[in-house]
Amino acid sequence: MMRGSDIDLHVLRLLLGLALSGLVLVGIAMARTEAKPPALRILPPPDFTLSATSDGQAFEFLGLVDFGLTEALRRLVAAHPEIRQLRLDSNGGYIAEARGVVTVLRAHGIATHVEGHCASACALIFAGGAERSLGPEGRLGLHGYALARERQYGMIDPVAEMQRDLAIYRAQGLEESFVTQLAALPQVPMWYPSHDELQAAGMVTQP
Repeated sequence: MMRGSDIDLHVLRLLLGLALSGLVLVGIAMARTEAKPPALRILPPPDFTLSATSDGQAFEFLGLVDFGLTEALRRLVAAHPEIRQLRLDSNGGYIAEARGVVTVLRAHGIATHVEGHCASACALIFAGGAERSLGPEGRLGLHGYALARERQYGMIDPVAEMQRDLAIYRAQGLEESFVTQLAALPQVPMWYPSHDELQAAGMVTQP
């Protein structure tokens, strides 16, 4: 005849055996289940075109100053080292890419030219040219930097970002009075200096 303590021990052993069997079955099921790879985030393609013109006289950039532009220009310059002009037509875009493009222009002595419209980050690229020219209908749009209160992004400081770009303008030989004027611009509206103003400031270096 089994005592109460013997029954309790028997029950505990039975429960422990069932628990272990369950764990083994779960482990087998998990091993047979193929792990799904994490979903890949596919970035949209860059929103610009960059190519050498058909006559081989210039590079031509159209569209957004988008991620990947600096590397694309670097590859194009390597493929066509004889080309020494970049033609621009853009409403602007990411200022970090514009700064990258400026480093490529300065490293290779590439001039910039605008026949149509070039504003915001595009204007900074234009300023990075070894020589800078505007067509009769060419327009350069400039503005100050700001972030809306509800769109503050961590450590981004618009004033510090503006100072980085003012340093580029100074390094390209622009008149200090013009650079000071840029520092005081509002974010809107865009300022479109006249051709005479741009030439007087050194922003445009060729008639």
